Amino acid sequence: MGTFLVFLAGMLFMAAIFFIKPRAKQKEIWKTVLNWVLFVVWYAITWMGISFIYINASVGHVKATSTAIFLFLGISVVLGFILARLLGFIKVKKVSDSATSQL
Repeated sequence: MGTFLVFLAGMLFMAAIFFIKPRAKQKEIWKTVLNWVLFVVWYAITWMGISFIYINASVGHVKATSTAIFLFLGISVVLGFILARLLGFIKVKKVSDSATSQL
């Protein structure tokens, strides 16, 4: 099962690179570097969490498993949201001046 997880992680890593590559390239080089660094950190934390949860669940450490689910899932969701926002998958709707003046 461990070999399958490594294969799956590598396959998903390559698929994600091809998916975000068109959006990751920005005009400013620092934004491009930030996008790729954040992607690698997010991906590493996600798969460390999955492997940590898998190992602890297989030996029956319930407390460690539940803590890992809470910790790694929380960090992964936050980093994923930030990455999606930077890549433009999530857009923030700007409030116009006329809408704020009516309030």
